[in-house]
Amino acid sequence: MDWKKSDIKTIKVLSLSDIITMITNVFKRYRSFVLIGLSLIVTILWLAWPMKNPFPDDYSSLVLDEHGRLLRATLASDQQLRFPPDKNTLPDKYVSAVLACEDKRFYNHVGIDPLALMHAAVTNLRSGRRIRGGSTIPMQVARLANPKKRTYVNKLIECMTAVRLSLHFSKDEILKMYAAHVPMGGNIVGIDAASYRYYGKSISELTWAEAALFVVLPNNPSMINLSRKRPLLMEKRNRLLCILNERGIIDNVTADLACLEPLPTDTRHLPFEAPHFCRFVTSDKAGGETCRTTLDTDVQSKVVDAARMHHRILADRGIANLAVLVVETQTGEVKGYLGSQSFHDSLSGGQVDGVMACRSTGSLLKPFLTAKALDRGPYTMASKIQDVPTFYGTFVPQNASKTFYGMVSLNAMLIQSLNVPAVRLLNAYGIHDFYDFLVDAGLRGLFRSADGYGLTLILGGAEASLWEMVQLYLCLANMGTWRPLQFKEVDTMYSEKNPSKRLFSEGAAWLVLDALKRLSRPGSEYYWRYFDNQVPVAWKTGTSYGQKDGWAIGMNRQWVVGVWVGNFTGEGNASISGSKSAAPLMFSIFNALTRKDRPVWFEEPEHDLIDVECCAKSGYPAGSHCPETVVLKRPMSSYAAGTCPYHRKYLVDKKTGKSVCSLCWEDVETEWVYRYIVPAAVRDILLRRGRSVDAIPLHSAQCPLFQDKRRFELVYPVDGIKVFIPRDFDGLHERVILSAKHQHPSMHLFWYLNGSLIGETVERHELVVDLNPGDYRLTVQDEEGFTRTVAFEAYRKEAFDP
Repeated sequence: MDWKKSDIKTIKVLSLSDIITMITNVFKRYRSFVLIGLSLIVTILWLAWPMKNPFPDDYSSLVLDEHGRLLRATLASDQQLRFPPDKNTLPDKYVSAVLACEDKRFYNHVGIDPLALMHAAVTNLRSGRRIRGGSTIPMQVARLANPKKRTYVNKLIECMTAVRLSLHFSKDEILKMYAAHVPMGGNIVGIDAASYRYYGKSISELTWAEAALFVVLPNNPSMINLSRKRPLLMEKRNRLLCILNERGIIDNVTADLACLEPLPTDTRHLPFEAPHFCRFVTSDKAGGETCRTTLDTDVQSKVVDAARMHHRILADRGIANLAVLVVETQTGEVKGYLGSQSFHDSLSGGQVDGVMACRSTGSLLKPFLTAKALDRGPYTMASKIQDVPTFYGTFVPQNASKTFYGMVSLNAMLIQSLNVPAVRLLNAYGIHDFYDFLVDAGLRGLFRSADGYGLTLILGGAEASLWEMVQLYLCLANMGTWRPLQFKEVDTMYSEKNPSKRLFSEGAAWLVLDALKRLSRPGSEYYWRYFDNQVPVAWKTGTSYGQKDGWAIGMNRQWVVGVWVGNFTGEGNASISGSKSAAPLMFSIFNALTRKDRPVWFEEPEHDLIDVECCAKSGYPAGSHCPETVVLKRPMSSYAAGTCPYHRKYLVDKKTGKSVCSLCWEDVETEWVYRYIVPAAVRDILLRRGRSVDAIPLHSAQCPLFQDKRRFELVYPVDGIKVFIPRDFDGLHERVILSAKHQHPSMHLFWYLNGSLIGETVERHELVVDLNPGDYRLTVQDEEGFTRTVAFEAYRKEAFDP
């Protein structure tokens, strides 16, 4: 059969039109069924569509200790106390009580309970008013998530939402949603918040009476609560307990005892423990997060009690503030944190966090300089350092006692916390090297360069926080291994940013710890060695210039405890000192925390220490001229070579005891003698202290060198001169410059004025002195015993001539 193109087009148009017409007729005839079908499809799609948690992510921020105890909770953005849903299961007591009261067929329906709805409808119709509800727990969750006026339409929406919840969430998840968002009176939302607010404990510790209360309290929390109509609330609670008894959930005795429990008061406050610490750990956190920390409330309580008692003593002395940080040695976890004597002490700046505030370190850095010097060598802990008047330009370090000992060992420098030897040791070690070590050790308050601080760095010229210093001393307690302090239960990111690293050797750390253990303790702790079961502690104190800061930091294998005392205002006080103000509190905390049944003191790292034959007098590795030696320990890593710098060998005339050389030993009976020759400044101090000191044997006067004026000469003053002391433009008398020259400029020259040592020069032999009118005898001696002596007179005019 032949078709024309026009016929095909006609058929197509007619077919499309017929289809449209047919659909339209069907829709008109079966409109109700179509709408119902479409509604069912939309409903099924809505029910099946993935559903998120219906509640906004708006919760209180929680800070918990290591045991899960609440330290602090903040309000959510809507000023409600609403804890984040607990990841743990709800307590059985609460689950049993809430299901018995609110939804006994909870695990057997799909969001709505038709029997409960029918029973509620019949009851309400008979009474003529609403006295019973048929809402299931999923329906109440739907209403809590999207509260609306109670109408039949809204009730239908609640039912549909409840079904959807049951399809997308497990029964346990729905029950947790309900428990976390049910109103508990006032701005308290959820049973977790209510448990801490009303009982001060976790829901895991709830009794049957407490669990029953939290079930009935949400029924009408604005009208019947712990502040209003308490008898009616108690009646409702006891009625629920009776129902639990009737259903065999609890026995008669348990029910009777639970009914006798009183209701809590509404005056209890939420925990507010370690407020400075909580503020610190939540400073970089968004609201609604739960932060489980390493803090231990048991340790914190002991720290607070000890600090409270000690602060009473400090306050009587005019010292307003203190701060304490307690760290577990093995883990580096913060267990106690006290930012001030009281967070609520507004008169003394109690909200200032003394743990994080940067303060002058005083003498706290001396142990670390000692450890670094031991690692470099050639020092041992017995090596002697000069303790004499020392001048570095305008910087003149002084010991706290204002006295000098001539020579002291590294041990004595640490134990007595001497400043002058520490400064000289830093100068020998190198300011830049030690500065780099401090930066590597985490001191972030170093805002100047190494040259900017200079040698004052070791005496408190730089500032650091108690947090940083305890972290540094933890490195010492961990045998030279540095790692950041841990303050959160899961702190991997913090650890990855600051991985552990070795800052000095185990041997150096142990030698320093052993020395610090021998420090004399204050007060009643002085005799600690004479009592059994006392706590060994390696400790160090520091007092800043002007007595503004007192520090004490101690260590054993269990704890590192740091204490700072002072005034947040920066005001100095003569009573502030590390040993007298801070150390007693530190030892009180050690005695309260240290367990005697666990290892307390550090084991000697024998693998990292070597025995070295050393000079018995100087403490340095023995040289060929050292007559007596002892065996001392030093770190295996010590690499700098060096021997005793003080023992020397001299060839002397047996008869006169004077030294001779190849120019003058002919026809002289000679012998070799060994002398312990200390610098002239040291010798002068030791002689004044009644100590016998070897002297450089004077050279024979018959030697041609003695008559050689070119060896060294006194340039000014010359013998017999009268020295005029002029005035400057301010009318003050000027100082006089003494000058000498030596063939070997590197030779040390020692200057004596009227028999007393006044100075030592090297390279540039000039000495500036103050002179009063009178006669003087000046003697200059070089290291080999050659001397030059002149006599001169000094005079000045007391007033200007008119």
